[in-house]
Amino acid sequence: MDQLKLKLQEYYQRYQQLDRKVKPGNEVDGNDDVLDMENDILSQFGLPTSRRFVQILHDFVQHRPVNDQLLDYVSRKLRSAARKYLLAPVMSDIDLLQGAREQKRSPYDVLPELGYPAHEYAIFLIGELYYRRNIPATEVLDELKQMQHHDSWNDLNILSKMNNYTSNELYTKLKKQGLRFVDDYIQNSRRQETSRLVNKRPTPSEEGYKPNYRTITKIQVEDIIFDENTSPSLFGKIKSGRSYNRITISLEYSELNQILMSCDDLGVEISNHIKKRLANPTPDKPMVIDLKAEFGDVLKLDNCYLEVYKPQHREGNKWVEDKDNFYFVDKILTKKEFEKRAKEEEVKHKIQECLELIGGSYVYYQRLRRLGITDEEAKLRAGLSDELLFKLSYFLNKVKE
Repeated sequence: MDQLKLKLQEYYQRYQQLDRKVKPGNEVDGNDDVLDMENDILSQFGLPTSRRFVQILHDFVQHRPVNDQLLDYVSRKLRSAARKYLLAPVMSDIDLLQGAREQKRSPYDVLPELGYPAHEYAIFLIGELYYRRNIPATEVLDELKQMQHHDSWNDLNILSKMNNYTSNELYTKLKKQGLRFVDDYIQNSRRQETSRLVNKRPTPSEEGYKPNYRTITKIQVEDIIFDENTSPSLFGKIKSGRSYNRITISLEYSELNQILMSCDDLGVEISNHIKKRLANPTPDKPMVIDLKAEFGDVLKLDNCYLEVYKPQHREGNKWVEDKDNFYFVDKILTKKEFEKRAKEEEVKHKIQECLELIGGSYVYYQRLRRLGITDEEAKLRAGLSDELLFKLSYFLNKVKE
């Protein structure tokens, strides 16, 4: 029996032993050995440890019993995968990332092909920043290169577990290395942890910052991503002038359902589809709905207005708004509610303009008095001959002082 068959046989035996020991929530020491063996076997064929190739080995260990025919079959399958992978056209890292997003490939699958470990920070950079928040691929790749160059993976692991992490010397060290998204990563991890514990996203007031609210509508939703444990997200685009900008919106399931119910038959169909998917979860998480592929069209949000805000993160003692087009939903308004609010805002603005004019009249009255004009004449010229109006103008002017 050749060396490869011996390794495959040993891998099979270790995996079976590990499988018997593993229980939900428990860690097993032998897991690292199995992962090392997967890497060793795949590297013999020039394959990275991405999920599509590891899956060949996982399928192999599901068969019983192991024999020469099975070992030959797995060897041929690995050689075939290697031939296809190694003879494929050479792609730049940017092209590989862009293709991965278009194909909705898991970061766990992409990172080994880029030559980086499937570390939580690397997964965050691709899955959260690049896929969800549309951070440019060049910035994500630069961050990965910096992490790999300084071998900062373990430092970040340690730092992320500290409460006052910004005051630790490791934080200063990572910042000096030019790492840009450390704060984003740690705060996103803590938001997710809080969300898992209470099943609710922390509000800006709970986190300690005041958001900048804006109202958006006419969003073209292309994908919906969700699972049973975290909040769903909408991916799409919104018109800005003559062009369209990519946008990602995170919201609660109740808010998603409210939006879908305002979108006629297509919204109802999508809502029912999500319920079915949640009732029968798949191993691939999170779940992705490509609306055009599955329903023939994007979802146009024309009948509702979303009041949204960008999350903020701390830089020193200041809260800074994230630069990417990623938003949380605060309120959902119907067209009627939005128009009513718009009218109220317009009336408030007009009232404010009137008050400013009235307050300014008192300044004019004072100038006239300084020129020696009588009190009665000055009030008349300033439009303040009415005593109540004069008092209002006086106090409005006092407020400005």
